Amino acid sequence: MIFRRALLRELTTNAIYIFVVLVAILVTQFLIKLIGAASAGSLPTDGLIPLVGFRLISQLPPLIVIAMFTSILLTLSRAWRDSEMAIWMSSGQSLMSWVRPVLTFAGPLLVIALVLSTVLSPWAERRSIEYRRLLDSRDELSLVAPGLFQEMRKTHQVYFVEGVNLIDGKIKNVFVFADDPNGLWLTRAAEGRICQPSECGERYVILENGHRVKRINKQSPATEYELASFRRYGVRMSGNEVRDDPLEERAKDTLTLLREATPTGLGQVFYRLSVPLAGVAFAMLAIPLAYVNPRLGRSINLLMAVLLLMSGLQVMNIVQSLIDRQSLSLPLALFVFHTTLAALVAFAFYRRYRGAVFGGGMRLFGIGRERPA
Repeated sequence: MIFRRALLRELTTNAIYIFVVLVAILVTQFLIKLIGAASAGSLPTDGLIPLVGFRLISQLPPLIVIAMFTSILLTLSRAWRDSEMAIWMSSGQSLMSWVRPVLTFAGPLLVIALVLSTVLSPWAERRSIEYRRLLDSRDELSLVAPGLFQEMRKTHQVYFVEGVNLIDGKIKNVFVFADDPNGLWLTRAAEGRICQPSECGERYVILENGHRVKRINKQSPATEYELASFRRYGVRMSGNEVRDDPLEERAKDTLTLLREATPTGLGQVFYRLSVPLAGVAFAMLAIPLAYVNPRLGRSINLLMAVLLLMSGLQVMNIVQSLIDRQSLSLPLALFVFHTTLAALVAFAFYRRYRGAVFGGGMRLFGIGRERPA
């Protein structure tokens, strides 16, 4: 009992460290992509953190499986390296005795991964899509900050506002530059305000007491411009309505995908179920793969184990694509994929029993025993 608690404590500690590192790497990767989109003007900067959070939730199930597998592998390989495994086996215990404590550690993690994969991940994807639609539909002029040039990508306009009156909502000393199809124009006004669709029928920026300089057309010489002064001038802005496009398959809940039974939806169901189910096989597979010769390094052993894990996840994606193309049915894909993993686990245990525990030959099955002299 004391040994089992110590083992669970070491497994949990290693899993937490590995999980934190994986999350940090994933968050950094997401932030780099989103910051690039924000710098290009396709995403407001205040939408970075929510989108990273939603994206992280959707990617948690495979992260949990990877952290669990790596934690078991590192802990048991340390036991081999420090000769704890030799003491364990010399006391009459076999390699199968590690199955129960390993599954005790992996069970709660795999249940969490199952809930995340089938319930929370689709919810996070759905919220991410809805949040992006909300950001796209938001009035771009509401993002204008005093003292900064703000480009409106949809209307090809650039705004500069010197100040904003928080009491009446008017903007002071407004500069507007636009690349109009008929020619470039520049407008400067002493003040202005935003006219909402409820007032004007459409969204306008109402500028007051200003001047306008406009190139006659794009073919005219660079020295020919129209000059005008105005007391009130309206600049029309394109209206952005909230889109109601169909949700992607990855954003739909699992029961809806099963009810619709589309090929891509069933492929998504296969992936959601296979991530936590494959975690059981990977947890078992880590036990024989953790073998390390104390006299040698463990780099090759760990490298092979990680390659097996990555290969398993890649094969999962390949099977999902086969379901998408209707080359495999969902029940057959689940049976073939997980039966293959179970056979791989059985083969790994057989090889380890044959080579590490009982010395050699087929002694696991009572074959090849030495005959008494």
